[in-house]
Amino acid sequence: MKIEKIKTEYGEIKFFRLKDTSFNFEILLPKKKVPLFYLKRNRGYLIMIEGEINTPKGKLKKGDFIGIKPKQKFWMENRSKKKAKYLAIDIPAIKKGDLVFIK
Repeated sequence: MKIEKIKTEYGEIKFFRLKDTSFNFEILLPKKKVPLFYLKRNRGYLIMIEGEINTPKGKLKKGDFIGIKPKQKFWMENRSKKKAKYLAIDIPAIKKGDLVFIK
């Protein structure tokens, strides 16, 4: 299985896909925000590993776990001076076009 790595302006994503699930280890850099987005058909889950982030569901810290419903608008912001690390799980596996950023 190949792990893909993508760098963005707000952090880094390492992900791999199985037939019906995708797993993303993500790093959100200090003082950065992931813009407003939604998942077209996927149910998403976030498990905080390190640091803290703010979301529409409140502040998340190490050990917190939340679910994101399909088409639910969502964003993440790291207001601290340290990197935030979390695992994102998408069911079914995310495909091109499933993640929609709202401008």
